[in-house]
Amino acid sequence: MNEKKIIELKGVSKTFDDEIILDNIDLKVYEKEFMTLLGPSGCGKTTTLRIIAGFVTPDNGEVLFDDVKINDVPPHKRHVNTVFQKYALFPHLNVYENIAFALRLKQKKEKLSEEEIYERVEEMLTMVNLRGFEKKDVNLLSGGQQQRVAIARALINKPRVLLLDEPLGALDLKLRKDMQNELKNIQRRTGITFIYVTHDQEEALSMSDTVVVMANGKIQQIGSPTDIYNEPENAFVADFIGESNIIDGVMLDDFKVRFSGHEFECLDKGFGKNEPVDVVVRPEDVDVVPVDKGMLCGVVDSVTFKGVHYEIIVTINKFKWMIQSTDYVAPSQKIGIYVEPDAIHIMKKSEFSGMFGDYSSFSDELEHLSDVTEEEE
Repeated sequence: MNEKKIIELKGVSKTFDDEIILDNIDLKVYEKEFMTLLGPSGCGKTTTLRIIAGFVTPDNGEVLFDDVKINDVPPHKRHVNTVFQKYALFPHLNVYENIAFALRLKQKKEKLSEEEIYERVEEMLTMVNLRGFEKKDVNLLSGGQQQRVAIARALINKPRVLLLDEPLGALDLKLRKDMQNELKNIQRRTGITFIYVTHDQEEALSMSDTVVVMANGKIQQIGSPTDIYNEPENAFVADFIGESNIIDGVMLDDFKVRFSGHEFECLDKGFGKNEPVDVVVRPEDVDVVPVDKGMLCGVVDSVTFKGVHYEIIVTINKFKWMIQSTDYVAPSQKIGIYVEPDAIHIMKKSEFSGMFGDYSSFSDELEHLSDVTEEEE
């Protein structure tokens, strides 16, 4: 990825009807980067995109393009184009004229010949695999074909940045996956910076160089897909990106945590002694073992075949663990589970703690610690 910064948001905030939509966010976007803004509905990701596009003006903060403030620059004078979920094609124009529309607007000013326009449109049609569709009525195209026309129209002016607001949301699953691959290939071929908005975690992980996870108008974490998945910075990111077991625990000391009634070694340090923490364990990192070899033991509630693996739900100390395993176990069977120290991720308690399920184990951990303290006294 190019390390030359192209867009920067500094302390950007936005409020609508007394509701805080963006809360003092900072963000840097680099040239040739495929960045995805990811989060649930209402997290502020689309507002962030619209501020970059110029459709929304921030209440506070600065929007910089090539280190120049552009807060008051209108959308049509910014070096960005936007692709919307609903395509916004011109129904009275065929495929060719829809794609050529932006060139037609500046044909006289830039003295573009029909031959130049034709070459540019054909280049775009080739890029989005629509050669031969030039004279087609856009109203008769499939959803995927319409989206390709919208992308070609947005790219024909060769913008520095392309903004995509959930552009694949209306497509069926198979077509959506095909278009994900096409979009990534287009971005690589053109070298244009893409800023993509989605609530689909798999989409963000599979397409992006950088993922920005947002919630409640704030940026929760920025990183590569691998970093976001393997090293989430808080319980919200861990739960939103893939499946996670998030258990209340207590950090006893560096590299030692207590949860589910037992003490475990981990690789984390720097927490206060007996500090309440969130313990995160991915379902695929839990090994099913015989009861006598398990760190913890419980009874299987349910088993669901997912094609590649079995999804196993097992209750242990009032907490329902999710396990993903290629080995089958039967419902009502008693099993042991084993978790390696590097699969146990410790996180500070956050505003999202308590929203991920049954935390009845927490009081048990505190009671245990008080019992230990009384015994020592």
